Amino acid sequence: MKILLLDEDKETYQVLSEVAQLSGSEIIQITDLEEAKRFLKENPDIDGIIAEQKVGGKPSWEIISFMKNEEAVQEIPVIILSASLTDDEKDFYQYLGVAAILEKPFNPLDVFTAVVEYLKKTKGEEYVKSKLEEEEVDKGALKKLVEKFVNFLKSIFSRK
Repeated sequence: MKILLLDEDKETYQVLSEVAQLSGSEIIQITDLEEAKRFLKENPDIDGIIAEQKVGGKPSWEIISFMKNEEAVQEIPVIILSASLTDDEKDFYQYLGVAAILEKPFNPLDVFTAVVEYLKKTKGEEYVKSKLEEEEVDKGALKKLVEKFVNFLKSIFSRK
């Protein structure tokens, strides 16, 4: 799977990228909404978008609005991943049709589960299976991933 991350946070990218590698997936980080729009026009084969509430100082709902007008990317699920959203903001994103709203700190598996569940519902299980590579996960890599995830959570909590 190819997943577009619209977020300036390098730690979020690192955690998601390491989990993505376990399934042969790829995270592509873009930190500018105009660049993301250009990227989507040229690469409509993205399987999901994970977006922070604001990207490059602009609200991420702009990318959702853009996608609604571009037939080739209308069906891509969008997951909002943000540290703080008000109930009104959550309602607004749900009204726009996002696949899920998750809060930071987050479990990276929840992010991938949200993308996969949406794709199963809209494109079918065979589509999802074709996008995911069946790989054996070595325990050393999994242990390293868990350690990085714990350190990521510690860094998030130490910022507050």
